[in-house]
Amino acid sequence: MINNIWILIGKKLNGEASPEELLELEQLLQQQEAAGMYPMDGLEAIWKNDQQASQDEKLLSKWDAFETELDVIEEKEAEQAAQIISIQSKRKKNGIIKLGSLLAAACLMLGIFWFTRKETITTGKPNEITAPKNGISKIQLPDGSRVWLNMGSKLTYNNDFGTEERKVSLVGEAFFDVVKDPQHPFVVTTTTISIRVLGTKFNVRSYNNDKTSEAALIRGKIELTVLKNPEKKIILNPSEKITVINNQELQLKSNTPTYKIAEETPLIALSRIHQAKKDTLPSEALWLENKLAFDAEDFENIAQKMERRYNVNIVFENEDVKKLRFTGKFQKESINKALLSLQKTAAFRYKIDTNQIVIY
Repeated sequence: MINNIWILIGKKLNGEASPEELLELEQLLQQQEAAGMYPMDGLEAIWKNDQQASQDEKLLSKWDAFETELDVIEEKEAEQAAQIISIQSKRKKNGIIKLGSLLAAACLMLGIFWFTRKETITTGKPNEITAPKNGISKIQLPDGSRVWLNMGSKLTYNNDFGTEERKVSLVGEAFFDVVKDPQHPFVVTTTTISIRVLGTKFNVRSYNNDKTSEAALIRGKIELTVLKNPEKKIILNPSEKITVINNQELQLKSNTPTYKIAEETPLIALSRIHQAKKDTLPSEALWLENKLAFDAEDFENIAQKMERRYNVNIVFENEDVKKLRFTGKFQKESINKALLSLQKTAAFRYKIDTNQIVIY
């Protein structure tokens, strides 16, 4: 009978139980509770913990496989670069190049190098990397940490990076693979949140015009601070994510798991990252594979992602349509095909005029 209880609980939690099975489960649990054994809350907690541990292990396994793919790609890129250099070197040897031209070019290059170097030292101009509007940029920082910048995102760091702390500023979305260095903590700052880590892998999304900012942790541990309430520190564990509402005044309640404004609007929400069975990465990081993914998000947020991906402007003429929620994923679909797919699951209409899209 105990095994049957677990089977029925598993079906219930996975949404696979029939009405008859739910009734049978309720009767069995009542019998067990009457005997002082296996209360439903305890059974559900045990089941969920086991399921979550299994999901976390699968997620880390998938991420390791994805990392291996990245390493293979990097090795191929390095080999291709070496081949190009070798070919160019052979061409130079076979060609007729005047020595005077070489010396002049070398002197010019040296002059430019030292001029730039001197300007950096005297002015203290920060390093700034911006991803193109239609592509992803990969960066290796001076400490060896790797950063992937999503479309149109910008990363900035000063020349004293790594002297005491490894500080970077982010506008947009980035995935970080941070080299562990306890003596020099890694700090990511956006306009709304600050994240402090030692060595970990995590995704941060914080665009200036978005309603929310988000941090999703794959591995390790991070400490997040909402800049409007810096005395509150929030620790994220693997497979957790935190969503923060931007441009709101904080009224935090420490005795509740979700901080709130006016008792109704969640300001900070803690949840689990979403991992589909067929995907190699959680939906929060699928942009690394050039995919637009969303999990139970409202249409307004999805529209902002679409604007960046397709380089369009989306306007809503119906406030109720903004609140429609969708779960899905796009990769090679055009903006028209993507909207048609969403239209199959919810009632709304739209019209496209070049780069302007009106949804009503």
